Amino acid sequence: MGAVVQALGLNNTLVAQVFNFIVLLIFLRIVVYPHIVRILEERQNYIEKNVSAAEEERKQAESLRQQYLAEMQKAKDEARDLIQKASKAGEDQAREIIEAAKAEANRVKESALQDINREKEKAVAELRDQVATLSILVAGKVVSEKITADIQRNMIDEFIKEAGDLPC
Repeated sequence: MGAVVQALGLNNTLVAQVFNFIVLLIFLRIVVYPHIVRILEERQNYIEKNVSAAEEERKQAESLRQQYLAEMQKAKDEARDLIQKASKAGEDQAREIIEAAKAEANRVKESALQDINREKEKAVAELRDQVATLSILVAGKVVSEKITADIQRNMIDEFIKEAGDLPC
């Protein structure tokens, strides 16, 4: 090999360096590169896993968002239904209260009319009794006295006066 090295005009140091470089490359290829390739593959797998996990989490987040929006819409619909039911119940209750008040007013009115009619009949009966009593008194006075124009006039005035004092 020495003759080849001298024929090419290379010195021994350069040949030793080239030989060492080739041995180093072989050593690196056999011992170091597999570890570096394995570490790079692990790193690539880790990154792919993180990307796929992030994509899955994004899908889950979107799913949860859609579910949340659906639940919010459902809650709004339920709230609207409750408000409508409460409003309808309030209107129904108000209508029932008004009807009950009208019925009570009619009952009170009828009762008052009956009381008025009773009192009216009672007053008419009392008036008849008083008129009858006065008629009897007048008839008794007429029978016991001789009626002159002045006496008749006085009796009529007295009768009108007594009838005017009666409560109606």
